[in-house]
Amino acid sequence: MIMPAAARPPSAPPVSTGATDGGEDGEGTVGDRVDRTMQAPPGQDVVGSAEWDLLTDDVRWSAEAYRLLGCDPGRGPLSLDRLPDRLNEADRPQLRRMMTDALVHGRYAFGTLKVRRPGGEHGMIECAGEPVLGTDGTVTALRMLLRPANPA
Repeated sequence: MIMPAAARPPSAPPVSTGATDGGEDGEGTVGDRVDRTMQAPPGQDVVGSAEWDLLTDDVRWSAEAYRLLGCDPGRGPLSLDRLPDRLNEADRPQLRRMMTDALVHGRYAFGTLKVRRPGGEHGMIECAGEPVLGTDGTVTALRMLLRPANPA
C-alpha cells in the first residue's frame, strides 16, 4: 500500500507543479524546468502524485500521475469533479467514498481503482488520499499518491 504523505520521511519529494509539456527525453517539464521530483529509482514502483488546492483551485500533478491516469499532459491535470471520468463506471462509487472520507471527514482514503486509458486499455492503480487541513481544521487541499496495483 502507498504510504500517506504525513507518514513519509521529510526528505520525500514534493508534488510537482502544473502541466508538463514533455521534453525530448520523454520527461515532463514544468516551464523550463525538467520535473524529476517523482521519478522512481530503478527496480522500484512508479509513484505519481497529485494535489488539488480547494482554496485556489490550483491542481498539480507529477508526470507519473498523467501516465498512470492515462491523461495528456498538454491538456493539464483534471479537476476533482472530472477525475471520475477516467475510471471504470463500477469504480466511481468507491472514488466518491474515498473523496468523502478525505474531504468531508478529514480522513485518509485508500483504494484500488480501474482506470480507463486512451485506446480502450484499462489499468489498476492504488490510490492513497490525504486531506490537508487549514489552521481552523477545515480541509483546504487533497493530496493523492498513485501507483500501479500489483496483480493479485
